[in-house]
Amino acid sequence: MPLLKLLHFMALIVWCGALLYLPAMIAAGTRSSDDLFYRDHAHLTRTIFNLAATPAALLAIGSGTALFLRESIFDAWLIVKLTTVAGMVLCHALCGVLILRIERVTDPSLRRDCLLIGLLLAGLISATLWLVLAKPF
Repeated sequence: MPLLKLLHFMALIVWCGALLYLPAMIAAGTRSSDDLFYRDHAHLTRTIFNLAATPAALLAIGSGTALFLRESIFDAWLIVKLTTVAGMVLCHALCGVLILRIERVTDPSLRRDCLLIGLLLAGLISATLWLVLAKPF
């Protein structure tokens, strides 16, 4: 049980860190007109998404599911927390869509989308942490 919680915490730290970092990386890739920088930056962004964020998300969701099923926790706060996690998954998918868009064409208007996703992610991560620690309902 403690090892499962440790796995969950570690996966969450990597996933949340990557989720907060990806919108900033995507936005930074729209600022340069240098072709070599743009290609390398897009490759690095995709690599972080594919090799760090996505596996960490799968581990965090899988270990979290195992934790609440093993403990038989089905309280109201958990339903709200799972809703915030679903929002994080949606933002994760939106980051993937933005990575695909930035690989096709450099679009400065993506910065606004990245800012909105980053703010939404910060709110969702904060709400999730508060729900887990406070268990308000």
